Formats: sequence, structure tokens, C-alpha cells
Amino acid sequence: MNRVWKHFLKNIAWPVGFVVYILFVTGGAQYLKHNYSDFAGLLFFGVTFIIPVVGWLVRDMWRDAKEKVEEENRDMMRRIRG
Repeated sequence: MNRVWKHFLKNIAWPVGFVVYILFVTGGAQYLKHNYSDFAGLLFFGVTFIIPVVGWLVRDMWRDAKEKVEEENRDMMRRIRG
């Protein structure tokens, strides 16, 4: 397998994995809702989708804030130096 295919497959793995994960979450929630209760389906959905998405958003906001502070620090150092 050449390098182009390796990079292509690595790049496509995230979107394909995301779609598979969404199908797993919705299928699992529907299965639990149908066979057990609405609460079981909602709980499964919350634990496997809502909590990870909120965590990902918080992590992304933290990275953006950190990057902004680092950029401000670089600008300040440039002004101090000259």
C-alpha cells in the first residue's frame, strides 16, 4: 500500500468512525427503549452521546482559550523586545 492510500485511509477513518458511533448510539438507545423502558434508552443516549459531546466542546473551548492567551503572550513579548 502506498503512502497516498495510508493518508487517505487515516483521513477518512474519523468521519467513518463518527458515523458508526452515531449509528451505535441511536441503535442502542432504540433497542433499550423498545425492550426495556424509555428511561433506559434516554440514559444510554445521555451516557454515550451527550456527555462525550459536552466534554469535547469544553476541551475545544479550553484549547481555544489557551491558544489565545499564548498568542497574547507572544504579542506582548514582541512589543517588549522591540
